[in-house]
Amino acid sequence: MSHRQAIEGGFMFRCFRRMLVSGAAFAAVLGVFGPALAADVTLKLGHAVFESHPNHDAAVRFKEAVERESKGSVKIQIYPSRQLGDVKELMEGVQFGTVDMTVNATSALSTLVPATDALQLPFMIGSYDAFAKLAVSPEAKAVAAGLEKHGMIALALYDGGQRHFLSVKKPVAAIEDFKGLKTRIAPNRLFLDTWRAVGVNPTPLNYGEVYSALETGALDAVEINLTSIDSEKYYEVGKNVSLTGHYFWPSYLLINKAKFDGLSAEQKAAIRKAADETVAPQVMAVAELDKKLINELKGRGVKITEPSKELLDALKQRTRPVVETYVKKSPEIAAFVAAAEKLRP
Repeated sequence: MSHRQAIEGGFMFRCFRRMLVSGAAFAAVLGVFGPALAADVTLKLGHAVFESHPNHDAAVRFKEAVERESKGSVKIQIYPSRQLGDVKELMEGVQFGTVDMTVNATSALSTLVPATDALQLPFMIGSYDAFAKLAVSPEAKAVAAGLEKHGMIALALYDGGQRHFLSVKKPVAAIEDFKGLKTRIAPNRLFLDTWRAVGVNPTPLNYGEVYSALETGALDAVEINLTSIDSEKYYEVGKNVSLTGHYFWPSYLLINKAKFDGLSAEQKAAIRKAADETVAPQVMAVAELDKKLINELKGRGVKITEPSKELLDALKQRTRPVVETYVKKSPEIAAFVAAAEKLRP
């Protein structure tokens, strides 16, 4: 080898070594700073209610919390009032990825994950405080876990309000008053079984069709929360409300699983933290809203009555076999019911 070749060879080796060192340093930089350079993301969140409803409040609370926790890396764009579809359409949209997120009634998911029926068994959850505790319990998380194999992740369990009974012609004061009333229920087998046991003529109907059905006489009644009576203006067509409090109206904060899996670790952590920290404040805000709405609805001419102990006892007696049947359907339901019963007074 000539002197010149040796010099050139040494020079090339030094250049190659510098490239390796530089490449290793660059890789180290990516390893340290890569996650912080994750692309910002805007997630579309749709729901099926008007902006005065607790589900919209839940969406706003989550939006504010996640944008704060992520330092703006995750932004939420809210589409209220069925802009992206009704309850069933939103759930399917999140499942198949055409909608990123929704705050949506858990009852729409029972055909996919039957264990979600645990959340709305009649007279099982006695108060908003109990609901707030159960919403973050291991038993509630076990129920929600079944959604992941269907392409969805339940990040939080919020509430839309305790359910009561609105009737058009006259108030229900005794168990016999329920007999034969054409009563709207959400399309769900549990509600069909529950209200058949009570004695009404249960009529499954989409949420957006209830007002006109009450107005035209196609329905005699609806089991509904005070917040929906207010936001959907049912008080214009039904003037009698009995505060039966038969079950709550929980909603999941859902995100498409593929969308969530594609986020950075920091973005995922911010989303989960925001979801967790908003549950209790949202639920207890609904409790306060109910107190306010009772007075407001009375001011609009709605007759609101507290059911007698005899009526409540009769309702519980008629619906208890439904609870016993559903408890046997899955260990998740049985575990949730056991947890709920521990919180009853």
